[in-house]
Amino acid sequence: MKPVNGLAQVLERADAVARRGSVAVAERAAVVTSLLDRQVSAGRKAGLFELSPCDWEEGPRLWTGEPIRTKLAAEHVFSQEAGRLLHRLAGADPTVRQSVSRTAARLAGTCYAVQHCTIGECATSFIGYVRFLTSVCGDEARGDVAWRLQTLLQHRSPNGRWKHFPFYYTVLVLSELPPPAGEGELAHASEACARALRRPSIGEPYATRRTRLLRHVLKEATPEPS
Repeated sequence: MKPVNGLAQVLERADAVARRGSVAVAERAAVVTSLLDRQVSAGRKAGLFELSPCDWEEGPRLWTGEPIRTKLAAEHVFSQEAGRLLHRLAGADPTVRQSVSRTAARLAGTCYAVQHCTIGECATSFIGYVRFLTSVCGDEARGDVAWRLQTLLQHRSPNGRWKHFPFYYTVLVLSELPPPAGEGELAHASEACARALRRPSIGEPYATRRTRLLRHVLKEATPEPS
């Protein structure tokens, strides 16, 4: 039987459970099962996670609210998030480890994983892949993350943003990197973050998420007064 709820809904629930930390075992297990049920097991999309029709009806969005406009980007970013959250929620479980390994193997062959591809919404998948690598591979991903940050640097805009990259989601990914990895790009974005904080222009829950993110980043990226 096909899942009724959209993958985006399941990811939202999984993210909430992961952020709460201490939750009932049954609730955590239910979320993990809901994600595992959506992983494609065979064919050219094996290892990715399947979106439902309602995901397209509502319009897929990143956690920070930017719309995802192509099917390819939605499939890949949502799959990155599913693998990341499975690892975070139950990374020691053998079934989950196998699932995340299948996702990692599938993502590793993409253009944005093996090249500096940021064409169209590959830029979104590119920065989302940094989040996936950091979460799932830890210190082993340091080298892969480093050259991707160099690619991001090459796409800097004078206004403190990056060409092609979703601004808030990119700031989120950078803010989660272990220091000092993302500090240079966060410093580049600090004035743009300050401007964005003064102009909230999106509905909930994204307005609150962006506000909290920007306040967190400005505290870390802005030099302390001497």
